[in-house]
Amino acid sequence: MADENNPEAVLVTEEDFETMKKNLIELNARVPELSQELHRTRADGDFSENAPLHAAREEMSKLQSSIRNLETQIHNAVIQSSRNDGRSGLGSIITIRDAKGNEREITLVSHVEANPPTHISVESPMGEALFNREIGELAKFEAPRGEIALQILNIEN
Repeated sequence: MADENNPEAVLVTEEDFETMKKNLIELNARVPELSQELHRTRADGDFSENAPLHAAREEMSKLQSSIRNLETQIHNAVIQSSRNDGRSGLGSIITIRDAKGNEREITLVSHVEANPPTHISVESPMGEALFNREIGELAKFEAPRGEIALQILNIEN
């Protein structure tokens, strides 16, 4: 795991971290099966027109890339526990109001759980703006349509 000050740090909950490790085990378990598939398709002869071989190679490449990405995320993971200082953090449920007066609740999550519009990654512009804030603060961030300002009405940790 990484240091929180590391620019490559990935903030995750304990649950996210366990999910990432489980996913890595599952991905690694697919490697031998896919290696056997590659071996079988190579035995079919002509490499230039062997579509199953090309497909198996492509799938192995994607699998290896996914494994490397997940290993990097696990290596750079910083487990963030719930906050009790009144400030927003990973897992906080935040009630916000936009400039038009619309109110809604969002939950700050890691990229693993992100599912907009209700579960916002702390790595997104909106998530970064809402992270480590207190009730009453105005969080501003740039969006494609310009700057957005959100009033923080409530924080549940």
